[in-house]
Amino acid sequence: MAISAEKIWTDFAESHQLTNKTFQTRWFGEQSNSKEVSELTDKILAGDKIATSKPLAYYSSKDEPIPQVGDYAVLLNADMHAVGIIETVVSELVPFFRVSAEHAYNEAEGKRTLEDWQERSKNKFAAQMNKYDRQFSTNDPVVCEVIKLVYRV
Repeated sequence: MAISAEKIWTDFAESHQLTNKTFQTRWFGEQSNSKEVSELTDKILAGDKIATSKPLAYYSSKDEPIPQVGDYAVLLNADMHAVGIIETVVSELVPFFRVSAEHAYNEAEGKRTLEDWQERSKNKFAAQMNKYDRQFSTNDPVVCEVIKLVYRV
């Protein structure tokens, strides 16, 4: 039986005395691609995927706040069931071509090299921004985030 995101958050917040904190729900990958979401969720739960990135313009296009250090999110799996809680431990704005090899490796996708990350991300970011009638350029800034799994169901 699936536990609600609200219940997981309430239990976690109470046990960690987080009285003034709120949470969001979050999944990684395209929600329409359950295989991708499952793979990325498994990598987070295993401790392999500890980083992610999106173009800065994505956040304004979606009217979403940029992740901030100390933000919490209830991690959802491909079935949109809560499986854990993650915390943002680093959130920085980096020009696309200045993203580090360490960050690329920590995203735990593809070959885990900087060159592979640049090629895959260039295509992924262009497709993401195209959905909002915007262009992505490799001159654009990218929000690079490091996450930590702080609770697992």
